[in-house]
Amino acid sequence: MRKTIMTALLTGAAALTIGTGVAAADSAPSVVGMEEHAAASTLSASGTPYSVTNRSGNISGTCAVTEQRDRGYRTETESTYNSRTDSWDRKETKIWRGIGLTVVCR
Repeated sequence: MRKTIMTALLTGAAALTIGTGVAAADSAPSVVGMEEHAAASTLSASGTPYSVTNRSGNISGTCAVTEQRDRGYRTETESTYNSRTDSWDRKETKIWRGIGLTVVCR
């Protein structure tokens, strides 16, 4: 019982740390260890949005992905005026921002 509670607490803490995009990150292919151009091709082929969030080293060398992270969601809000009720109707849409890659070049 105590182990189950502790596991649930750690899982919840991990979800808070990672963000709301946990499910989306699970469906994204892992590209850690691939060369940058191969990783870009893999992510594009799977329809996964990505961006390089950190790059280091000499860019004229061979570049490899050393880490990937879920970038979470952004919320877009659309408001429309309803003249019958004299109020604003608000619609929020969550859009996944994709994967952030850390690339090291040698």
